[in-house]
Amino acid sequence: MRSDPEETFFTKSESDVVFLGFALSECTLEIDSQSIKYLRAVHRTALELAIANRFGSEIGGFWLTTDQIAQLRSLSEYYPVSEAPHVVQTIEAYLDAQLNGLLRKEI
Repeated sequence: MRSDPEETFFTKSESDVVFLGFALSECTLEIDSQSIKYLRAVHRTALELAIANRFGSEIGGFWLTTDQIAQLRSLSEYYPVSEAPHVVQTIEAYLDAQLNGLLRKEI
C-alpha cells in the first residue's frame, strides 16, 4: 500500500521544524509580589541580549534566539542565593508571557 505523497511531505516537514527565536513584544505576566522587583532587570537584560532586525528589517523587532534565552536564564547566577529563585521565577514568567507558554519545556 502506497502512502499519499502529500501526507509524507507534511509528516517529514513537521520533524524539521526548529525553534529559532522570537521578537520581544509587550505582554502581561503574572508573578508574585516578591519576584516583581526583578522584572525591570529581566526586561532590560532581555533587551540588551536581543538582536535588532535579526531576520531582516522587513520583519524587524528585537529578537531573542535560543542562545540569548539561555543567557537570560543564567541571570539568576548573579544574584545572592536567597534572591535567585525569585529571579528564576521572573525570567520564566517573562518568557512564558512573551510566548504564551511555548517555552515551558527546556529548549
